[in-house]
Amino acid sequence: MDGIDGLNGGDPVTAEQMRALFMRLGAPFKIVDDATPFRVEVAKRISALNSAIGGPVDAAVAAADRAEIRTQVAREFFVGEHGREPVDARELAGQIAKDSRPRAQTVAGFDLTFSPVKSVSTLCAVADPSVAAAIERAHQAAVNDALSFIEQQALFTRTGPQGIRQVNVRGLVAAAFTHRDSRAGDPDLHTHVAVANKVQTLDGRWLSIDGRVLFKAKVAASETYNTALEQHLREALGVRFAERAGTDPGKRPIREIVGVDPRLNERWSTRRASINVRRGELAVQFQQDHGRPPTPVEALHLAQQATLETRDAKHEPRSLAEQRATWMNEAAAVLGGRSAVASMVATTLAPAA
Repeated sequence: MDGIDGLNGGDPVTAEQMRALFMRLGAPFKIVDDATPFRVEVAKRISALNSAIGGPVDAAVAAADRAEIRTQVAREFFVGEHGREPVDARELAGQIAKDSRPRAQTVAGFDLTFSPVKSVSTLCAVADPSVAAAIERAHQAAVNDALSFIEQQALFTRTGPQGIRQVNVRGLVAAAFTHRDSRAGDPDLHTHVAVANKVQTLDGRWLSIDGRVLFKAKVAASETYNTALEQHLREALGVRFAERAGTDPGKRPIREIVGVDPRLNERWSTRRASINVRRGELAVQFQQDHGRPPTPVEALHLAQQATLETRDAKHEPRSLAEQRATWMNEAAAVLGGRSAVASMVATTLAPAA
């Protein structure tokens, strides 16, 4: 923050500062033409479809119509390139992925989200306020550890012709927003970090982040956060972590706080479960309709559609006291009373034998 006069790390962020951070800092962001022959042909056919039905040529079309057009164009491109029809859905999907891949684009910023395993949010929701405050401090410390990892290992810019030279920078500039609940109102401690795509070189210039390195480091940053959070919580509260029962052996183990009742974790994961079910239904329907699996971009759109279709109306703002009262009542209903909740918390915080 030394490169920005009048601001210090940890200051509250105003709306005007957000606009300045993401829209005015350094040179204007460029709009890069990402058109490819495949995208151009798809756009032409969408315009033709709109003209045929008497609508504006640039009007948006239904997702199903767009997917059908993309499938037709991809099949034609595949035949033109290989001299034969694609033998299966995988070849067809691969053609779409290859031909629709855009050139690198400059973006205004990057969104990083740090969210603990569900048992951390669960314990934070029903423990005494002093314990909840300690959990939030541990969470913030782990977020800072992850951001420090990014600054030290994954934050660079590029200079010279075609960005040939990768150079070090002073550090990232970002705004963090912490929430205690999900859209459905369940306990869900998490922090969004909006990272501006402007960094200052050691000689004082403001340039764009080398996004390729940052993108590749997201998984490592997440692991840094998870490891740091466990350490901070052990030091502050003495809690222990263990692998969640039933974890898929082919995936990274998920570690939960020992003693937190899984029934509460499940009770307060209804939002994610609904999204996953609907996303699976949409993927199956897409395969049936188009004879191929969705591309990564189309899968992202399906995930977004599932999120929107399962989204509850956003609840009215609640004070922390109101949130905690609601969560305590829900936990008591699941576990069989407030005394059962208190017993669970005590067991969780009890030192190991």
